[in-house]
Amino acid sequence: MQAMKSHTVPTHSISRRHLLRAIGAGAILTTGCPMSMPETLPGQQDASTATDSDSPSVEQVIERVEKTLVREKQSRGLSTMVNGAWQIFHGILAFANEFTIDTPEGRQNAVEYFAAGGVCDGFRPRIGNRFGDGTYGYLVDLQASTKVGQGHRDQWLAVLAQAGQRLDAEWKIEDTSMRIENWMRQAEFDVPINYEAEFSWTLIPLSFYRPTDYRWTARDGDTYSTELLVESEVLRDLSASVCGGTHRLIGIAYALRNRRAEGNSLNGVWAQAEDHLASALEMARQNQNPDGTYSTAYLHRPGWCSDLGESLGTTGHVLEVIAVAGDDSVLKEPWVRRSVNKLCDMLELCREVDLECGVLYHALHGLVEYQRRLTA
Repeated sequence: MQAMKSHTVPTHSISRRHLLRAIGAGAILTTGCPMSMPETLPGQQDASTATDSDSPSVEQVIERVEKTLVREKQSRGLSTMVNGAWQIFHGILAFANEFTIDTPEGRQNAVEYFAAGGVCDGFRPRIGNRFGDGTYGYLVDLQASTKVGQGHRDQWLAVLAQAGQRLDAEWKIEDTSMRIENWMRQAEFDVPINYEAEFSWTLIPLSFYRPTDYRWTARDGDTYSTELLVESEVLRDLSASVCGGTHRLIGIAYALRNRRAEGNSLNGVWAQAEDHLASALEMARQNQNPDGTYSTAYLHRPGWCSDLGESLGTTGHVLEVIAVAGDDSVLKEPWVRRSVNKLCDMLELCREVDLECGVLYHALHGLVEYQRRLTA
């Protein structure tokens, strides 16, 4: 997995006008991802030619995934006395309300521990802005590039949305009772100070908690919308984005999933988003390695290396996108089944290895989502 990028933070906020201008400029930057082809890899062939006879059946893959998830959940553990929030919240991403951690009070459910006011290195929330109705926001500071605290704006809120937390779920700051709703409103209020223009993690809770035609007024007095953030994400250069743009694609995929669930039309920005995801899935298929792994360049060109950790990280991230964005027919295709089986192989080989948490838990989240989609 790529390291978190540092950013130069300007002293002014990004207004809606500046965001729209940036979206216009983004159209120039994203006319295509770099597709320069390296020399042919050893044994390179078109992995998309895999057939059913080359791949395990759907039933076999699901059984393999179940065994892998059980083993990984039982054999690995994190602690608030040793691990930072960046590591622990990645564990929550994978296993949601089933993820437990060691705390000074003993083994606890991780979500319940933090909701009750628990803290750890990198997670010390505070009361945020006061809104017009007299309520306050729930604020978690950004600690980019540390791999201890929140690396991207609204990252932890996105994790909790995917973990099934409801808007009315109670979350305490010391003795003050708040709700996920307070956290969501703070995220919306702070969109203009997202200097990095990374709205991937903001889109995820918006897609779980708000309708796709939702609009709100932010701290700069301008009106923003889910559709505006989707447009911004669609026009960003994936190859220049963290983790090969896989996080941007997941944010877009959840928004598009919500749009479809509402039964609303897929025109304009939503049609662009649909085409964008379809193109990304096709790049993943075309650039897949013969052994079933996905390219170590993520989506953008072929890539393979002998580093098992790097291959695990890129394959896990790309599978995560496919599991969220692909329809059921895509998830059952031989090339996807082969990648899922290969990811289980790699995790089996690494069962005695301390893996970097981003690599491990994004891979496991991809498997969890794949299993959920095909067994629902």
